[in-house]
Amino acid sequence: MADENEHLQKDVKKYVQNWIKSGLIDWDITRDISWGVPVPVDNAKDKVFYGWFDNHLAYISTALKFLNEKGIDGKEFWNSADIYHFIGKDIVYHHFLFLPAMRLGINSEYKLPDYIPTRGHLTLEAKKISKSRNWYIGLKEFLEYYPADYLRYYLVSINPYSQDDLNFDWNDFTTRINSELIGNLGNFVNRALGFTKKAFDGKIPETESFDEKDLGAEQKIKTLATDVGSLMEQNHLDRSLKKIMEFSSFFNQYFQHKEPWKNGSGTTNCVYLSVNAVRSLAIVLFPFLPESAQKIWNQLGLDGNVNEFSWNDISVLDISSGHTLGDVSPLFVKVEKSDIAKYKKQLGPSE
Repeated sequence: MADENEHLQKDVKKYVQNWIKSGLIDWDITRDISWGVPVPVDNAKDKVFYGWFDNHLAYISTALKFLNEKGIDGKEFWNSADIYHFIGKDIVYHHFLFLPAMRLGINSEYKLPDYIPTRGHLTLEAKKISKSRNWYIGLKEFLEYYPADYLRYYLVSINPYSQDDLNFDWNDFTTRINSELIGNLGNFVNRALGFTKKAFDGKIPETESFDEKDLGAEQKIKTLATDVGSLMEQNHLDRSLKKIMEFSSFFNQYFQHKEPWKNGSGTTNCVYLSVNAVRSLAIVLFPFLPESAQKIWNQLGLDGNVNEFSWNDISVLDISSGHTLGDVSPLFVKVEKSDIAKYKKQLGPSE
């Protein structure tokens, strides 16, 4: 599998191949514990399967159950789809050795994964997370502080396609949310929609002939789906998000250059293209920031849910002159340094 699959990470593939060359050892596939899947053999009473033995088959059985209940042939779907298994580096052995061995053991009835993106561990303030030492942040606790999209944005932005460990740092979190998510993305969405509400009563105006800046902006929208999609297909999620933020930054600069508040030539083009750029952002952001993406969609005055649209819809200028926006309000709330100082004090002691 490792030799033939060009999609696997080279660093992971290399040491898996070294394991094989050095000779594999037998692993017990049962455990003497009170919970788990019982081993269906007479002389294995009170034994259950080791979790990482049956889990690999559960990937398939769970998918089949879900798909079959929706009237989809699960087996056909599985074997014709691109299969991704997202894992941490501590379970490489299980997914690169156990999993293919088991699939081969059932005569390759179900295809092997095409991609096994392998990520590193998460540390907190450069130290190992430990609940016993109170060096951790519970997810429920975090969600009492900030929206889930803040955490999603931060973790994706610091998570490269590698096994390198990543570090949750409260100061870095504050900077990225305030400067990038709010200062760039939130700022553009609010100024584009807010200006349209104020200057045109929320109604998209008729356009004029596009100048060079307009044509450049239009082209940015038309290539966004491909620009971001190609990076996502390569599992570069951090680069994908960065590309989205570059798109937002471009339109912030475009909006600033056109100066629509002066109501000069090209103002209507600026509004039309900026609002369509916001629509593109809503769709492309959904995999990363689902709640924020839907908020943008609602503020655009568009019907339905943003996740109902296809990826290629990102690059379609689908908001026409005459369309009326919904209610517009700021998407995000600033992270206050005083709050962060308080959350830091709640950590520890730590080794």
